[in-house]
Amino acid sequence: MLSPSQERLIRWLGRFSRDLNQAWDVPREVSLPGLSEAMGVVRSALHAPLKELVELDLLETRLGHVSGGGARRRNVYHLTAAGWNYLGSLPAEENPAGAAAKRGLLSGNAAPLIAIIGRDEEVGEVVTSIENSGCVVVTGLPGIGKTSLLRAVAEELMDAGKDIAWARCTRFDDSTALFSGAFDGREPPTDPDATVDWLVRKIGRGVLIIDELQEIHSRHSGAILSLINEIIVRGPNLIIACRAPSPLAWPKPIIIGELDEESALNLLGDEVDAEMGAKVIASLGGHPLALKLHDPDSDYDTIGRDISKFIEQTVLDSLPEDCIDGLDELAAMPLPVGAERLRNDAAVGVLDDHALLRWSDEDASAVELQHLVRQVRREMWDEETARRVHAEAAERWAEHPESEARFVEFHHRLQADDEDVAAFITLHADDLGNCDDGALAALLHDGIDKRPEVDALWYLATKTALDRGESEVVEELFAQMPNPDTGTALALRARQALQQGRREVADALQEEAAATAPPDDRIRIVISHLARILDDRLPHGMPVIPSAEIKRRLAEVKLTEIGADTRQRALVAIATIQHRLALLEQDYSAAQKVRQQLGSLTDESDPLLTEMALRAALEVARWDTPDWHRESEAMRRHITSSPPLRALSLRLTLVEKIAEHDAGEARKLLNDAGEELPAGPTARRLQAKLWYWKGVLDSADGLEYWREAIHRYRAAECAHAAQELTQKMHQMLR
Repeated sequence: MLSPSQERLIRWLGRFSRDLNQAWDVPREVSLPGLSEAMGVVRSALHAPLKELVELDLLETRLGHVSGGGARRRNVYHLTAAGWNYLGSLPAEENPAGAAAKRGLLSGNAAPLIAIIGRDEEVGEVVTSIENSGCVVVTGLPGIGKTSLLRAVAEELMDAGKDIAWARCTRFDDSTALFSGAFDGREPPTDPDATVDWLVRKIGRGVLIIDELQEIHSRHSGAILSLINEIIVRGPNLIIACRAPSPLAWPKPIIIGELDEESALNLLGDEVDAEMGAKVIASLGGHPLALKLHDPDSDYDTIGRDISKFIEQTVLDSLPEDCIDGLDELAAMPLPVGAERLRNDAAVGVLDDHALLRWSDEDASAVELQHLVRQVRREMWDEETARRVHAEAAERWAEHPESEARFVEFHHRLQADDEDVAAFITLHADDLGNCDDGALAALLHDGIDKRPEVDALWYLATKTALDRGESEVVEELFAQMPNPDTGTALALRARQALQQGRREVADALQEEAAATAPPDDRIRIVISHLARILDDRLPHGMPVIPSAEIKRRLAEVKLTEIGADTRQRALVAIATIQHRLALLEQDYSAAQKVRQQLGSLTDESDPLLTEMALRAALEVARWDTPDWHRESEAMRRHITSSPPLRALSLRLTLVEKIAEHDAGEARKLLNDAGEELPAGPTARRLQAKLWYWKGVLDSADGLEYWREAIHRYRAAECAHAAQELTQKMHQMLR
């Protein structure tokens, strides 16, 4: 006769394929750590039940490679033929969700569902509170089980038919990253008012869960807390979990305390006798994480109630020496990471067996230390050790070529007090610019705190805040910047003036910055400025200054001072502006002349020349004629083969031509514009235009989209377009 816990093990392993016992990669759920979480007990509580099931030939065990768990092979368990037969003899489990007409859906980066013990009352309290008041805040000590509790709450709410969006906060999330993650990548607006409207609409009659709120960086916490307070006022269902104290004035939090003695004993499992259980609980209390770290060989007569000291002196000191480097590598990581990207990935399995890890999602694709364990380990380092750990990690991440790796490397270099951090920024400016700008803003905030004497950190932080349209942050950075009068700082001030609509001031600052810049930079500044002026208008509008003035400034650009490669790029950029001006003035012969001149500089099959010809042909063709159908289809084909930035530009050109004739087709073109764009001013201006057209073509949420378009036009230094759209929006509201 099997015990209830052994029957639960049989049922759990019966969820997996019969062929799994032959597979090389197996899910973590069939290893000891996964089984422990599924059963809701500490790992040591499963040793005897599993051993007996193996002896009864109901289970077999082998060494297998756990997906995402590092290179080390680990013990995994499968049902034998006799085990499958026994499973077939068990009565079917009742389905608690069977009575629900429709089970709700779960989106976002939710925590894995694990069995929890002794929390039925708290789960019921949270569910009742969300039904009665619409907003619940859950607080408690680190490791007390807030995330597991909320995951159980989510399951009950889904059984009741409610959709759940799960937002898990990390140190580098801004509002866009946080809420995009909650709704499976659907990008929210960046304008605060538009974001609230979007969230209220997305949440609907479901529930938004925000977990680990305390992890949000101070660089973004003010903006995110402001959004949360506004959502609370607007009334959608919202559950928030954070460490005490709650940063919100309302509602009064539900405090999650330690487990009672009976529940703590159940968590320790049947294999711990009453005397030992009493010793463990007397020492560790009912703190779930501490109980899961319980080791039967520890001397609980000498362990105090300080959980941090218990982790340091008992748990971490007992780890094998060969996994300490892996422990430190994970403790230094700013974000969850795939085990295969770690230098010491073999340590992952050992750390998981000791219950020190948490997995970022259901697929266990990324791993980090339990937050309390990470905090304790970092506090154990002296300054020299911390610098060494981060320096070694920086070397490791320098081996990875992608932009995301530069972000992690940058974090480690800052924490290692790297003397060459300014050179690193200069060398990898493009890669850092392609990183998530919210994460980069938070990292630069840390960098300035640590190395305030490095001008490059201030400049990049200011540029990032300008890109994000954060006018108050920009003002603060300029006020504190140690060297605000360099050419780089003046160019940034010119951008700020453009965002504020002070065009004359911006021109003067830009001229001053260009005068102090090397020739290559000076020409780039002038050409970029003129391209922005050409874009500072709504579709079908005209530039803020006459075309003749733009042409005059282009003619004054002196290319003789720069090298051949830079001159070639500058000539192409100038030709692009000239061609756009010619089409805007409907001077098609001038446009053709520009294409011919550009063709002498480059290959005639250059995609840029093809795009120019397509734009001109589409401009000339009349709607619904054979010429129109031929040229529009040619442009559609070219869109599919173009890189994201140019593809979006062509797509928006097509939308502009067909919106007044076929709104449905224009909406389809916008909906298909889903690719991520590289960072840069052109991308920001295109994104603003994209949100403009969303507002034009969506009568229900048009004002929300236009608020976002206005915000993005300002961030892209297109103050004239932002002002024009603001006037159009006010006219609609009258």
